[in-house]
This record gives sequence, C-alpha cells and structure tokens, in this order.
Amino acid sequence: MRLKNSILGLALLFSFMLSCYGQAANSGTTSGSSTSATDSQIDQLYRQSAVLVARFLEDEHFAHHPIDAATSKEWIENYMKSLDYNHLFFLKSDVDKFVSDDTGIIADKIRKGDFSIAFDIFKVFQQRSNDRMKWVAQRLDKPFDFAADDYYAPDRSKSAWPLDKADADKIWEARLKYDVLSDRLGEKKKTENSVKTIKKRYELFKKNLDQFDHEDVIEAYLTSLSSLYDPHTNFMSRKSEEDFKITMQLKLVGIGAVLSSKDGYCSIEEIISGGPADLDKRLKPGDKIVGVAQGNADYVDIIDMPLRNAVRLIRGDKGTTVRLKIIPAAAGDSSREEIKLVRNEVKVNQQRAKAQLFQQTDANGKVYKIGVIKLSAFYNVGMGDDGDGGGTGCSDDVKALILKLKEKNIDGLVLDLRSNGGGLLTEAVKLVGLFIDKGPVVQVKDSQGRKQTLEDDVPGTVYNGPLIVMTNKLSASASEIAAGALQNYKRAIIVGDKSTHGKGTVQTVAELKKFIPSIFGETPDSGSLKITIQKFYLPNGHSTQMRGVIPDIQLPSALDYMDLGEASLPHALPWDEIETTKFSLWKKPYDPALPALIKDSTARITADPDFKLMQDDITLVKKRMEDKRISLNEAKRVAEDADNKKRTDDREKEIKAISAKLPPVITFSFDDKNQIIEKSGNDGDTKDQAAGLGNDPNDDDLPGNKKQSTMDAFAADLSLRETGRILTEWINLSGSGPATAQK
Repeated sequence: MRLKNSILGLALLFSFMLSCYGQAANSGTTSGSSTSATDSQIDQLYRQSAVLVARFLEDEHFAHHPIDAATSKEWIENYMKSLDYNHLFFLKSDVDKFVSDDTGIIADKIRKGDFSIAFDIFKVFQQRSNDRMKWVAQRLDKPFDFAADDYYAPDRSKSAWPLDKADADKIWEARLKYDVLSDRLGEKKKTENSVKTIKKRYELFKKNLDQFDHEDVIEAYLTSLSSLYDPHTNFMSRKSEEDFKITMQLKLVGIGAVLSSKDGYCSIEEIISGGPADLDKRLKPGDKIVGVAQGNADYVDIIDMPLRNAVRLIRGDKGTTVRLKIIPAAAGDSSREEIKLVRNEVKVNQQRAKAQLFQQTDANGKVYKIGVIKLSAFYNVGMGDDGDGGGTGCSDDVKALILKLKEKNIDGLVLDLRSNGGGLLTEAVKLVGLFIDKGPVVQVKDSQGRKQTLEDDVPGTVYNGPLIVMTNKLSASASEIAAGALQNYKRAIIVGDKSTHGKGTVQTVAELKKFIPSIFGETPDSGSLKITIQKFYLPNGHSTQMRGVIPDIQLPSALDYMDLGEASLPHALPWDEIETTKFSLWKKPYDPALPALIKDSTARITADPDFKLMQDDITLVKKRMEDKRISLNEAKRVAEDADNKKRTDDREKEIKAISAKLPPVITFSFDDKNQIIEKSGNDGDTKDQAAGLGNDPNDDDLPGNKKQSTMDAFAADLSLRETGRILTEWINLSGSGPATAQK
C-alpha cells in the first residue's frame, strides 16, 4: 500500500532524530518540576509519533493540506478549546499571547517531534483552573438569589473568551447559579444539599485535572491538529487506542450507544442496533447523561467528567445493572429521568432486519397492504474476522423478508433506513441489487485521485413493485449510498428529513509503531492515527459528503433543527462531484407522480391533527436552538417544568387514543434458528421488552421505565404512517389497485 511505502523513507530520518533527541527542547511536565523518568520515556516514544502524524496529515490525508501559518494559528486555538471547551478558564490575553508567540514556529517544532508548546499552554490552563476552583469553593459558601430575572447559556463554545478576571467572575457567577438551581429542581433537593452536590462536582473536576497526565496532554495536542483536517481524523494514544480496539471488536459490554462530550455533558450520539439501549427504546440521540449508578448504589455525578471516565462507569460486566439519570433531548435542563439497563454485548441477532405489514386505507376507502422492512445496520452475521464472506448478510435477510411479504400479497414496500449508521459497504451494494437489474452502486476516490466503482453484477430483481426508502438525519454512510443509488436510478422515492447525515468519507487506522524502525528490539506501542483517505460518490458522480441524500418528499422532523449531521461538525470536508458512471434508469421512473405526491402530502400533514404533536416538538426544539439561554429565575423554571410534564402526559394519552383506532400490525423477525417468526399486534411485547431490560422485577418501579407496545410505537411513528399514505397514492397514480401493484 502507498501509505506504508511512503513512510519507509523515514527510517534514515528517525536514525538522525534519535541522535538529536537529547538536544530537543524540554517538553515540560504538568507539575512544572523536572521531567521524571516515565515522562521522559513517553516523550521519546511520542516524538517519533508526532513526526509521523505531521507527515501523514500533509501527504496521506484526502485533503492534502500543509501545516501552514493559517493551520498553525487554528491549531493553537483548537488545542486551547480542547482544554477549555466552554471558554471558562483561559482569558483572552492568554489566547492572544500563545497565538502571537507560537504561530510561526509550531509547524517546524512538530516536524522535529517537539511538542513543548503543548505543555506551556497546559501549565497556564492548570494554573487558571486551580485559581478558579478556589474561587468556586468560596462562592458556593454564599447564598444565591433565584428570584432575579437572570439567564445563563450553558453552551459557551462559540462565545468570546473572558476579557479579564472580573469578566470571568461574572460568567462563573451565572454558571454556579445555573448548576445549583438545575440540581435543586431536577433532584427535588433543598438548596444546601444541591450546593454540596455542586461542590463535589468541582472537587471531582479538580481531581480529574490533576490526573491528566503527560500522555493525555500529548494526545490532546496531536488530536487538536489532526481534527483540523476533518472531524473523523484523530490521534489516539495508547489508552485511547485500547478503547477503540475494544469498540471495533464489539467486545464492549455496556448499553450499546455512541457517546460524545458536549458542553460538559455526556451526550447520546447514536444508539447501536441490537444493544440494550436499542432494545429498550427509551434513550434517544441528543439525550444527556448526568449521573451513573451501579445496581442499587448511589449515583455518581458525571457532569464535566472527562468522557473516557464517564464511559468506564457506564461499561461493566455482562449481566450487571446500570442506572442512568438523563436529561431528555426534548425536555428542559431541570428535567430528570431514570433509565435502568442490563449491560450486554450487542446482540447481532437483534441487529437483523425486521419487517411489518399493515393496512393503509386511501381517500377513496380502498385498503392496501403495505410492507415495511426496518434495517438498522449493514451487517454480516457470522462473517469471519477478515471480513470475507462466510455469514448471512443483511441483504440475505432483506431478501427473505421480501419473499415473506410477497406471500402476503403486499401492494407496496417501504425500506426504512432511518437511524441506520452504516456498516459493510459490500452489503449496501448487494441490497441495492435486490431492487435493480444490474449496474454501478457507488464510486470510491482515494487521496491520490484513483477511482473504483462497485457494481451490482447479479441480473434480475427480488422486488420490482412500488418502493419508498425512508431516511433521516441519522442515516449515514452505507445507508446514504443505498438510498442515493436507488434515487439515482429513479427506482425508489426517498422520503424523510431535509437530508441524511452526510458522512461520505472512509477512514483507515495506521498503527504508528509499524512505521518506526526497531533499533533496540520490539517497538513499543506509540499510538495510532485514524485518517480519512477516501470519499464516496453516487453513480451520478455526486458525493454523499456534507450534503447527504436530499429526499424527494420531505417530512417535518425535529432532528432537522438539532446539531446533528456532518454539516454541524467543524472542519467537515466539502461536497464535490466527479464524472458520472453509465447506468440505466428504472423502467418505471416516479418523476411524473412526484409533484402531486408532494402537494398532497403537504396538505395532509397540515390538516392532520396527529401531526400537531410533531409540530409542537419542532417548535420547542427550534426555540431552544435559537435561544440557548436558560432562565435562572426559579418561578419561571418551575412553570417551564410543569408545562413540559403536561406536554409529555398529553402526548401519551393522544398516542394511546390513536393506537386504539389502528388495525393490527403484523411483525416478522428472525429467531436464533434463522427462521422468520410472525406476530400480530402486541403479541410478544413482554418478551421483547424483557430482552431489553433483563428479567428484573424492579424495572417497572422506576420512573420513566414505561416502554411502548408495538401498536403504540406504530401510532407514534407519524412519519411511517404518512409514508404509507404517499405509497398508496403513488400506486393509484400509477394505475394499479390493491393487490395488483406487485406481481
């Protein structure tokens, strides 16, 4: 591979570097004393890694961007932001000084394996933080006025740095008031007890900062550089590398969720299909975890806790219970819910495709049978570790479910790729092949401009009737390729959010020790670089990067107004296009029917009282995204919490009322013997729910532990129900009737 060959020439450079390391600038320590033996060894190890990281980024990353003056300035700022994400500790003068002093030298230093600047900046951060924690301890001993009409914006990531200490004091005054009031209202505590909780939170923050070691500083510094190239490129130290390998090998035992750190909160980024959280159905992207408890033990407050430490609390032995205290994405900051989960590995069998069959009545009273296939990931059950065949792919499962639905004489099919985060590219190609004859599915271009086209080369289709693909903002990577290709061929109408996620890049992980010559025996682990090397393009040459796939028919969605998707990430690679490939459009393109379908869907949504539920959510999310300030007036917060509770209670009642009017939904899923099991209505709900929570008799005693039945879930899925209406209208416009649309 070119990546490996291009590094072989560094061997002589390293021989020279090793002889010069004794003369390199002292990288410093977090305590300001002379470098200990351990820190010295870490320096020696990571200096070589730093040279490789710089070389890889400039030569091998898809963007081919040099570490120039503009990048150097942004690197310093990005590193300071990584230490102080909410602009609470550094002063503007600190930032200005380091940018002024180091912009012209930082690039040359890193190419020589010198990261002394990282420790110079960290020492200032450590001093500012220690001074601030002393101030916090003193301020928390004084009373707060919760009757004043003040506000605080917890997300200060885009706010200006404090001008001076007095400006920082003012910001921290509001922050502490926010902390105490939120804990007091959320936990129903007395003020003095909430003050104790906040004191412990900042004592833990100080303890975590003291434990931020030499290796952590280097990792933050190199990641601050690599993340400037794109959000999926990052440096991993030995500790992070170990966590990454556990995750990739699916040996992680936890709740089955991808977590991120936002504004000091541990946030749900993605729910992993087949994991405990997915089976439980209550955790949602955007939810914030504020506390973690083991079994029946007391909660540990994880606000402002480093993400790595929070994740370690959430992980645990298989079969053990973890309790999560969360702030739901759609609720106010004073809201708290408790969710109890039993840790388990991601169950591949639970990831497998599932199907539903429901009846849809059109405006003329005609009844149609609509099949739905839900695909949460592009997987291969039982595939070998080398990634080559040997198992049952999702395309095989979807094929089997299609055949089962055809036995039921469906009139149309919905392929539901909502919240599908991707997976195996080969399975995405095979999936598209179930619905087209033959042809290209995806183009891949590498950092050297070389292109490769992956095609469906199997003639014929498994299903050739009316097809709609559902997507949302969480449909990413392989799911975007599948939806985009079917849209290119005019084979399927795409229905969903304003766009899909927009993740159209490919990464590889380079273990850096493989590129460091071994001089005195085996080369120790020296971290890894996850680096973007390729981009995806649809058959028509359009990239899926940044823009994602734009639906033919858009449905209202609160996700469109949340900070989700590639476009919301800093330094995301831009959209572009390459030459189209040759492919033939579907024999019955949907274009003629599209204007009428869009018009009628919009009219139905406007007139449908059920959609008022979704519009209420959208209005609330838009309001919170436009004005992220939180009131520090207790009376206002209590009134907001009461409104939120009433809205939640009313929602449950309305869903129950809708559910009672709907005909039964038939579900199809695979059992452990690879047989398709058919259930009607709410049959089997108790078993399915137990699979998500284990057989703990105390589950139902916990607040918020109510789980929707199959029928309630279908009733609440307004987008799926509207998609069924769109599909039946399309069938009518194409001249087909019930039970004649698909042969």
